[in-house]
Amino acid sequence: MQKLGKVSAEKVLRHKTYGTPRKALAIKDVARKGTPREAATAFLKGIAPQLKLPADLSNLKYDKAVQSPLGTHVLFQQYHDKKPITGAWVKVDLDPQNRAYHFTNNTMPVHMLEKSAEKAAKRAWTQADAKKKALATVKATQSRIRGQVTSELVNFPVGKTVQPAWKFLIPVSAPPHDWRIYISARSGSVLHKEDMIKTATGKGMVFDPNPVVTLNNTKLRDSKPVPDAAYEQVQLRGIAASGVLDGPYISTSETKNRVKSTNHAFLFKRNQAGFKEVMAYFHIDRMQRYIQSLGFKNVNHRPIPVNIAGQADDNSFYSPVNKSLSFGTGGVDDAEDAEIILHEYGHSIQDAQVPGFGASKEAGAMGEGFGDYLAGSFFNDAKPAHLQNCVGSWDATAYSKDDPPCLRRLDSKKRYPKDIDGEVHDDGEIWSACLWQIRQAMGRKAADKLILSHHFLLQKDTSFQDAAEALIQADQQLNGGANGAAVRDIFVRRGILAASKRKSGL
Repeated sequence: MQKLGKVSAEKVLRHKTYGTPRKALAIKDVARKGTPREAATAFLKGIAPQLKLPADLSNLKYDKAVQSPLGTHVLFQQYHDKKPITGAWVKVDLDPQNRAYHFTNNTMPVHMLEKSAEKAAKRAWTQADAKKKALATVKATQSRIRGQVTSELVNFPVGKTVQPAWKFLIPVSAPPHDWRIYISARSGSVLHKEDMIKTATGKGMVFDPNPVVTLNNTKLRDSKPVPDAAYEQVQLRGIAASGVLDGPYISTSETKNRVKSTNHAFLFKRNQAGFKEVMAYFHIDRMQRYIQSLGFKNVNHRPIPVNIAGQADDNSFYSPVNKSLSFGTGGVDDAEDAEIILHEYGHSIQDAQVPGFGASKEAGAMGEGFGDYLAGSFFNDAKPAHLQNCVGSWDATAYSKDDPPCLRRLDSKKRYPKDIDGEVHDDGEIWSACLWQIRQAMGRKAADKLILSHHFLLQKDTSFQDAAEALIQADQQLNGGANGAAVRDIFVRRGILAASKRKSGL
């Protein structure tokens, strides 16, 4: 155990730049009365000297408290000179008795902020000038901008100091990007540029999940008629009285010439307008209801906007700026394959749990791996055995020479770090394979609940190792650690976690 103020923790990890605790696992804390916000504040005041924050937490501002099966997750944003510091958050994770059991911290020590104040210089770059620089940097001409460009004056960390910066969110098309860019308000230099779009290469009455699975026929092709037996008539729940496909968890409002039915009968085949809208509506609505059945009442609990023909390329994406999904129509239309639909929805789920998730290469790979896992896990029990480890088998008929055709597989033998190649979809197969083994060990619902829960313990730029430890911590909170040894062994065998005793094989 390691001391952390008046409490102790099984493990404390320190920030590489600041030297302060950035994460603590298995904290031994006391129960507290009051609201989760009050309990989290009291806990932070007790460890403020270790975090090198003001004793009264005067530079922290409460953001929100999120409920999950793990308890309550309370977030605070750090401010300097009345402006937020980019990425400077502290999150306290409380059990139902308001005991802190875990926290993550990226706040800056107060003495570094005092040093920043001493070096403060007059802002030379106006918002208008910075915007011109930002738009030019990402080649965002007026014809390419989709939606609204937003801006905010913030503090941006540079080493052990901060400097004022203009933050811009710039959604563009052809090709689609969601740029987040920071321009120094002192010098006009580009401090950071990031594309937040989450993409996946793939395609898509309904197919449930797709005709290859339903008919157990890998010879089907996009250019040939799909037999009627591949279709299933389903119930569409929660449709708006107006007759368009708007519901509590999805809206096809971004789709051009969207279909409307005053009697709510949307019985289309794939060659008819509206079929893909129905596919997206049914599968996203059902997935959200399943997530809620696991105990998550506020994970992406909203009508996500969907464009079922957002681009002609063989690619789809989730937009963190617009909080929407856009599906491609190259090859097999992506929205014709429910596994591609749920993969993309997986990015939206993670962004709802950890805003901005995917800010590092490993976090980006975990995003792709989780999307594959989510789709594969949901439909696994309805698949023939030879398709159970395969994701996107209908979409993949347009480009895969494998039998069965697959967008990606869930049973990869890749190991960390030797098989890392820096491409998020490739590296995501390492993560999805670990999640798949957890499902095999625990069963579908228990694994799905654990995996969704552990996202609350992550940061947007988390590493494979941090996420593996978070899964073990989440199991401790959910199941009293009953699966901790099995989960750890999976990550040890995969090369992500180290152990004194290693078992051979995968």
